[in-house]
Amino acid sequence: MDLALCHSNMDFDCLSAQYALTRLYPGCKMVLSNQLTGNVRNFIALNRNLLPTVDIKYVDMARVDRIFLVDCQHIERLDEAVRAALTTVLPGRTKGRMPGSVSAFPPIIIFDHHAPGATESGGGSRGGVLPTSGAAGSQIEYVGASTTLLVEKIMAEAVPLTSFDATVLAIGIYEDTGCLTFSGTTSRDAACIAFLLSRGADLALVREYMRTRLEPDQIELFETLLQQSMTLEVEGHRYLIAAHSTPDFVDGLAVITRQLLELQSCEGAFTIVHMRDRVHLVGRSDSRTLNVRQVVRAFGGDGHPGAGSAVIKGGDVHAIKAEVVELIRQMSAPQPVAKDIMVSPIRTIRPDISMDEAGRLMLRYAMDGLVVMDNDEPVGIISRRDIDQSRHHRLGHARVSGFMSRPVLTVPEDATLVEMQQLMVSEDIGRLPVLDGQKRLVGLVSRQDVLNSLYGQAGGGALVHRGSDRKSRRSGVGVSGNNLSSRLQSFSPLIVEIIKVIGLAAQSADMTAYAVGGFVRDMLLERANFDLDFVVEGAAIELAETLARTDGRFEIMARHERFGTANLLFKDGSVEQEVDLSTARTEFYEFPAALPEVEPSKLEQDLLRRDFTVNALAVCINPSRFGELVDHFNGVRDLERKVIRILHPFSFIEDPTRIVRAARFAGRLGFHLDPTTKEQAKRAVSMGIFDDLGGVRMKEELKLILQSGERIRSLSLLQELGGNLCYLDRQLSFTGGVKRSLRRAERLLARYGNLGLEQAYNGSEAQERFENWIVYLGVLLSELVPERVEAVLLRLQLTNKQRDAILSGLDLHRQMPLSMGELSRSELYLVLKGRPLQSLAIAASIAQVGTDLRRALKLYFDELVDTSLEITGRDLLNLGFAAGPRLGQVLEQVLAARLDKKIAGKEEELKLAGELLVAEQ
Repeated sequence: MDLALCHSNMDFDCLSAQYALTRLYPGCKMVLSNQLTGNVRNFIALNRNLLPTVDIKYVDMARVDRIFLVDCQHIERLDEAVRAALTTVLPGRTKGRMPGSVSAFPPIIIFDHHAPGATESGGGSRGGVLPTSGAAGSQIEYVGASTTLLVEKIMAEAVPLTSFDATVLAIGIYEDTGCLTFSGTTSRDAACIAFLLSRGADLALVREYMRTRLEPDQIELFETLLQQSMTLEVEGHRYLIAAHSTPDFVDGLAVITRQLLELQSCEGAFTIVHMRDRVHLVGRSDSRTLNVRQVVRAFGGDGHPGAGSAVIKGGDVHAIKAEVVELIRQMSAPQPVAKDIMVSPIRTIRPDISMDEAGRLMLRYAMDGLVVMDNDEPVGIISRRDIDQSRHHRLGHARVSGFMSRPVLTVPEDATLVEMQQLMVSEDIGRLPVLDGQKRLVGLVSRQDVLNSLYGQAGGGALVHRGSDRKSRRSGVGVSGNNLSSRLQSFSPLIVEIIKVIGLAAQSADMTAYAVGGFVRDMLLERANFDLDFVVEGAAIELAETLARTDGRFEIMARHERFGTANLLFKDGSVEQEVDLSTARTEFYEFPAALPEVEPSKLEQDLLRRDFTVNALAVCINPSRFGELVDHFNGVRDLERKVIRILHPFSFIEDPTRIVRAARFAGRLGFHLDPTTKEQAKRAVSMGIFDDLGGVRMKEELKLILQSGERIRSLSLLQELGGNLCYLDRQLSFTGGVKRSLRRAERLLARYGNLGLEQAYNGSEAQERFENWIVYLGVLLSELVPERVEAVLLRLQLTNKQRDAILSGLDLHRQMPLSMGELSRSELYLVLKGRPLQSLAIAASIAQVGTDLRRALKLYFDELVDTSLEITGRDLLNLGFAAGPRLGQVLEQVLAARLDKKIAGKEEELKLAGELLVAEQ
């Protein structure tokens, strides 16, 4: 692990330089200053989750490989706790007052923009001074900001940056160079700013954290405007408007306006000042709430959404002020409130559970904080940092009540975004429970939710879209508005009747029922799918019992209490349809590849447990909301883009079969895996995630792939994700030879209609004994050594007949006579007769074109397999021959003659049989 340190009372240059190191060296952690003040404290309070920080007291210094020191060259300028850690005796390392000079200590690499050896304020040159040059790789160069040195390294090494990354780095350079105006600014600083702007640095955010000094006349005007200012509240936003007249011209009204905005914590500020013979109008605002340009253009000025100005000759200050107020009222955008951005429903815990259990819940549900509830009241908040602290002190067994933060600060549903932001900053908290009018917990607003509302998704899009992003984006799959009632009613009368009856019964029982999953997906894609799956917010088994009791057409086939599901059969005359009802539930996995544990939940959690966004769609079937589409995760958009996307980063870890399922859906639908999903799949495979996976679960997914017409495309994708087909065997690859054999198998089965061999069996036995996916599986395993083939078949838990069919087919080369080409037709028939049909199909598919085996199998399929006699033993008895074993032997001889084309027709068969029987009398 690497550590990035800085001097005490850190400024933005420290913060930005530390953050740059974490981009250059992903294993590096930031050690923040103990005392955080001003805008640095505010910035960290809102963005802590995005900064890879670590508390020095929890660091095992014996595991530290390198130490980076930024914006500082003197140990005395470090926090006391950091100095103590650097001078502590470490196992296997030597104590020293000058750790940089001790070879056994981790190397200290310095990045500083002050002159080498300079004694900054408070630093001095006392005994704690580090070596001026630092360890190899140090840079101490005279530029405007330490961050500049690290941004240059980022540029040289082409490290990718997000917009958030670029903004954080730009703030440090701007602060230490006075927005590139201080005398110490160099062209290198400006070049780095240009680079960061090209990578999306947000100047509005940079400016929010910058402060500029005012001259005496500017200070005087500033104080006068502050005294004469008014505050305007519109749509939850606060604006400052100040007007004044002065005979002298004062420069820098834009700077003064910005200072007024920041001092009063408003979202916009307008100053209207009559100087000499003109009125100067300046506006500044958060461009997301009010477009300043539109305001000032009403007075002949111009600018951009966040800033603008106008000069009005001979204007009246008070009249202009009144007009500005009216324009603000008209143009101000409504501010988001808590109920718009909160996550709901939320998961809570009791105060009496252990910290270890709370940590498992956080991991299980991919959360970094939980609300603690007691008697339906929020009594505390537990965070990931609390969990880490308890584990550090070996108190994982302790109750949550001993570590939770309290009292709990809550907000009402109509709390504005600015109010929540200010509360988080002032109290340094990361999440706010939201209460409705009856003081019931209805949601949770996190620090990240506030940031997303203020600045958009930091660092790129999330895998799961939550909160107010509830509406689907629609176009390519023909969704009009948010209702699919016409689609639902376009099915057959039977399907429509089932849907409406279930929806009505659910509503009557105060439940809500939804059609979900593949049924909705294929409905939007206009593909046939008659698997009727419904999710119930309520008790699915209870609803099933109600349907069976009140409507004789429904019959309960099975109940599954653990999962809260029921299987129904709907009968209408001679027509039948299976229906699945399940209680909305959430699933969690105690360890990778485990079977899921189940808990009841709301629809959103039920959809979140599903595999892919395109399968996480739902349509309400209650009469009052009939056809209402529910698309929490942008599944419709992914259908339009033809993308398979997982819902959360742990999806493949929780259930490795989803990797196989992703390949199956991609092949079947003609879709592709989105880049993040593909990367997550590859990562999961490289972790050996299939090693502990049960064979039955894998068999069902594999069977669906092999039965699909797009099996080769799906298997090729699995090969790409794993480098081979390691989900079956680490030595199994989907080679060109196997692909060619699979194509031969496809042609073989298509030509013979599953070999057209069902006639060789009677009735239902044919369907039971011939399964084409067994043929494809045998071909897929054809290049594995025999012992590994048997291990795969054992793991998949095939039946004995399925297993024997595959092994027999793969072993056919060794069992067949080498001189097969010399066998007569009847001899060949006797050799192949009785072998499983799948075995023969496997052997025929993998046999090389032109070989005796392939020719023999083709002859058997084309001409021999269906050969039978027209006479029976009864015909011979009617001719007066005595019953006995000899009749069967003679019939076999006659069949051989027919196979060898020595005889044909019933008369010749009777004649030969009679001759053979007479010859023995």
